[in-house]
Amino acid sequence: MKKLLFLLTLPILMLSCTFYGDDTNIDTVNLSVKQNEWTENFDTNGLRYYYASFNMPEITSNVYYNGSIQVYLISGAEASQKVLPYVRHYEDVNGTRWTRTIDYDFVTGNLMIYVTNSDFVTDQPAAMNFRVVIMSQPN
Repeated sequence: MKKLLFLLTLPILMLSCTFYGDDTNIDTVNLSVKQNEWTENFDTNGLRYYYASFNMPEITSNVYYNGSIQVYLISGAEASQKVLPYVRHYEDVNGTRWTRTIDYDFVTGNLMIYVTNSDFVTDQPAAMNFRVVIMSQPN
């Protein structure tokens, strides 16, 4: 019975996948944000967050409409890559708990990276490094 179920679902899975050919364009850009480069801002409810904006000519209208962008946080001594959005829960020695969320959005020619702490502390985020992977089909 399990084999029959597998054989029936296999064609559906195969039809739902997109396969990129050898002509897929893949571009990688490394970005750094120093601590003093984070910009403080407030949303419409007055809640604080920080952002960094990058001019990204690599994000063309073809990429915007037909491609994909993935951003990674690079951290630690071994330069591990953490896919965004990245959510981490923290607790300090006093038992204070908070969550940090790092996410991004983009438009043609620009990438924005955001850092929001659930306790909305006023301290600027530390320096951070990111890796942006841009994939698109040729025009």
